[in-house]
Amino acid sequence: MTTAIHLSDAEQAAALIMSLDKAQAAAIMRALPPADVHRLAAVMSGMDAPSSAEFHQVLARFHSDVKTFSGVKPSAGDAVLSLLEEALGAERANLLSDRLALHGQSRHISKLKWLESNTIVEIIQREHPQIQAVVIACLDARQGSEVLLAFEESRRLDLLARLAGLKNLTPAALEELDWLLEQYFSQVGRPLGRTMTGDSLAAALLNEMDVGSESNLLNGLRASQPEHAARVEELMFGFAQIGNMAEQDTALLVKQLSPEILAPALAEAGAQLRRKFLSTLSPEQKQAVSALSRRFTQAESAAAQIEIVKIAKQMAAVGEIILDARKIDVF
Repeated sequence: MTTAIHLSDAEQAAALIMSLDKAQAAAIMRALPPADVHRLAAVMSGMDAPSSAEFHQVLARFHSDVKTFSGVKPSAGDAVLSLLEEALGAERANLLSDRLALHGQSRHISKLKWLESNTIVEIIQREHPQIQAVVIACLDARQGSEVLLAFEESRRLDLLARLAGLKNLTPAALEELDWLLEQYFSQVGRPLGRTMTGDSLAAALLNEMDVGSESNLLNGLRASQPEHAARVEELMFGFAQIGNMAEQDTALLVKQLSPEILAPALAEAGAQLRRKFLSTLSPEQKQAVSALSRRFTQAESAAAQIEIVKIAKQMAAVGEIILDARKIDVF
């Protein structure tokens, strides 16, 4: 029987990268999104070297994944443009590239993720609030929350309301934004016309803020747009937010969970959250979870995590636990 891998996905990736020489590792890191680079760097700086048995398991999984997943990788915008120039000539390639941008990725919006938050604010501070909301929608949750907090309080509330009301990012809005960024950069982002949920985006932004800022903005949204506020509050607590629960509340939650739910949920959990769960388990429970450990699909893990969140919310509704220990002394 194959022993379960006790390293998280990020730790397994970090182990593989650290086993390569510097040039190979750097080439891989350059191909990753900034958020993944930061995540892997944090993991690599804090993890111990895996044992020989663990590393052999990581290599076995890598070999299995290589056989399972396609070896064809998507081409970056610059690579596609280079190919078009060679095939069609520079002038025709640029015309076709501009046309393709309306259906694919913006050449300038993707550069936002590498900018400091205060730089982004400088770019958009004189623009219409709807353009500002579109810019924030194109950022990841952490960077977006930093940009939102850089505005004065009255503008934050207006932007959060606009974000919560967004249904999709239209090609026209993104084309205007791309033109604005082109002026700034003077010299690739999110797909155009993508479907999105503004409430989910607002919830993710609020989760990245400190408790005081989060509470002030949420109270303002409750007063101005109660329906959106209710939906945002519902979405603010997900599986990752269990990490904000107090140890005693986590222990009470775990008592309600069967090994059949815990095993797939923890398979896709971050290392810190997984350790928090495991620290509350008895030796018998740990053994039961370990016995069920296997290669779960993302769908199986997501379903188990959703079930845990549902149980946690039910317990919080009747006062058995508090979902966010940070807020105990706030209200």
